[in-house]
Amino acid sequence: MHTSRRSMAVLASAAALVLSTPFTAVADHDDNGTDPDNRSQAVKGYDLSTNGTRAMNHGKSQLERSVITTSWGDSDIHVYDNNYGDTGWHGRTDCIDWTPFATSCDVIRVRFNTYQYKTAAQWRSLGCHEFGHTGDLGHRSRSNDTDNNSCMRVEIWPQNYDQHDLNAIKAGT
Repeated sequence: MHTSRRSMAVLASAAALVLSTPFTAVADHDDNGTDPDNRSQAVKGYDLSTNGTRAMNHGKSQLERSVITTSWGDSDIHVYDNNYGDTGWHGRTDCIDWTPFATSCDVIRVRFNTYQYKTAAQWRSLGCHEFGHTGDLGHRSRSNDTDNNSCMRVEIWPQNYDQHDLNAIKAGT
């Protein structure tokens, strides 16, 4: 009986704590690795193929739909494509120059793997996806993209950000 009262008291305290804690809904799906240093990003492609250029241009235009503005230049987002082989990935995005104290990324590298054949639509989706990482978006899954319309999904090929993605970029930058 004593254990039962103690258990009830612990449960009541836990419930009170949970109910008194304010809940804030968040729209982000943070990439945890490519936090841009500001909302203005200069983009430059390096010796890109036609498909790499297509992916870069579409990714840049999708980023423009968010609160991030882009321009052409070589200071913020560096874009490459190459035959990286049968690596299991179509694209990669990583930070190659962190700001002092590693609080955000000053230079972000985007790489498109030309190894596997992709349609023109898939190249646009790949550009949208990798540029989403430059806006600090992480991957989406079936459970949080139930209408299958985010290019941040990895197993399907949508070509645009959905409203959830745009809200996440706005909240995170």
